[in-house]
Amino acid sequence: PKTTQAMAEKNPNKLSGNNPDEKLADLCSRTYKEQAVWFLNAYWETWGEENAEKLWSYVHKCNELDIEKHEDGNALDELNAHRLLEAFDETLTVRAMRETLRSSGAIKEKRVKNVPLTHYLLCRFEVNWEELVNANQGDNKEELEEAERRLDEVQKALEESKQRDAEAAQALQESISSENAAKEREAAAVAAAEEAKQKEEAAVAAAAEAKQKEEAAVAAAAEAKSQEEAAVAAAAEAKQKEEAAVAAAAEAKQKEEAAVAAAAEAKSREEARQKE
Repeated sequence: PKTTQAMAEKNPNKLSGNNPDEKLADLCSRTYKEQAVWFLNAYWETWGEENAEKLWSYVHKCNELDIEKHEDGNALDELNAHRLLEAFDETLTVRAMRETLRSSGAIKEKRVKNVPLTHYLLCRFEVNWEELVNANQGDNKEELEEAERRLDEVQKALEESKQRDAEAAQALQESISSENAAKEREAAAVAAAEEAKQKEEAAVAAAAEAKQKEEAAVAAAAEAKSQEEAAVAAAAEAKQKEEAAVAAAAEAKQKEEAAVAAAAEAKSREEARQKE
């Protein structure tokens, strides 16, 4: 890429510009790593060596936050600059940092959209920016590479730890999900058993009710049959009495007719005797 090529062509031991402002602008235009290297070389003998790993951690974080340019980037937007400060528990704000840089003359523009790593390091380590841009770079290549290597090892170990933590968290979540699913299945089984029990009790109650109705129907049928038999017996008895009454009436009629015949015969005899 053109940006990478342009940065690669810059002299790592000299800043371009005819005055401190131009030199600072050149430094701020370099990659995060190149800005950090300039700082470390400038102050290696004072505080640079003991803070080398910390500066490399700043570089790694900037590369991570710069989602467009990553290692080829040089400045973060304001939101990601806030995230950088939060990542290292800084109480310093972007606004306060810019006010400090303006008061020192490092920033002269009214509006500054992005935050180069150099701006943060100037405030973080309270460095004189004019001294910084004119500082001798020396030759600390091996020490810088060793510090970067140690930080890479730490970063790798941290990433592996995060990966293990993520895997453990995932395993825990899966275990919790499985446990919850088992509890749900158990609850569903208990509910199904309770429902089956209720249905069984309802079926038993319905069977008992049906049996009671059947027994009542049998009793009612028996009573109806008994009443029918009593009615038949009463009808037979009534018929016998009726037949006896008819027979008695017929006998009485015969006796009446015999009495009438006897009376007629007696009268006829009486009349015959009178004629003699």
